[in-house]
Amino acid sequence: MSDLMDDLTLYAAENLIPRFQQETAAQTRAAWRKVDQLVEQLKALSPEADRYLEQLHSEPLTIDSNHKRASLQAGLSIGLKLGRLV
Repeated sequence: MSDLMDDLTLYAAENLIPRFQQETAAQTRAAWRKVDQLVEQLKALSPEADRYLEQLHSEPLTIDSNHKRASLQAGLSIGLKLGRLV
């Protein structure tokens, strides 16, 4: 099942997610610009702040990846259940 999930996750990332993200693309770009501005301001405070920023960057990526994977699994589960009803 893991290989199937990996394949479906890759397919979704390459073919489906970009299509669904089109309607929020401008908002996402604006948010990333704001993040970049805030990061630069924090980096200017001290070298220690820069280290914390690196950690702050990597942990949410892990959380986001896990959430996306669970969302895909939930969608597949719902699809399979609906398929059994038809």
